Amino acid sequence: MTVKFIIGHWTGGGLNPNRIDLTSYQLLIDGAGELHKGLAVGCASSTGGMNSITYNIACCGGLSTSKITPVQIEKFFKTCAEKINEYNLTVDDFYTHAEIGEMCRGYKLKSKGYLYDKNHKIITDIIQYNSYLDQNIGKIDLTKLPYMSGNAFKTGAFIRAKIYWYLKKINPAK
Repeated sequence: MTVKFIIGHWTGGGLNPNRIDLTSYQLLIDGAGELHKGLAVGCASSTGGMNSITYNIACCGGLSTSKITPVQIEKFFKTCAEKINEYNLTVDDFYTHAEIGEMCRGYKLKSKGYLYDKNHKIITDIIQYNSYLDQNIGKIDLTKLPYMSGNAFKTGAFIRAKIYWYLKKINPAK
């Protein structure tokens, strides 16, 4: 399967992966910054309507009871850069699950003739619409980080900037 996007997630559970977490993503990062392998590309159900074309990396935790740790999020940025390099993608091919959800919401609003934020992409700007994409609406993955929080697009832009910094250290040509 061809990986076209890297999607960032959080598990919403504890800071260590559980059995369900390990079958939901390709790679997980625990609270100490250790990597845990999940399932192969196309075998995990992480991002509705996109699982066959995405590599999904999750930080364990994320909610108020198990906040993402600084060491964990830095490992996440670096790991995303490594995967972008491995799959010959660009930083613009990274999205958070929350961003995918907002792009799906934007598409639904536009298709019904309602107003939506035209400053941001809608899902059909990156892939053809399919009904499974609707499962992503309302996701909040990675909107609260150790040193900043915001809406899906604000945190997504911040994360891409951090990934870009690591990517330049790994592969200056990118």
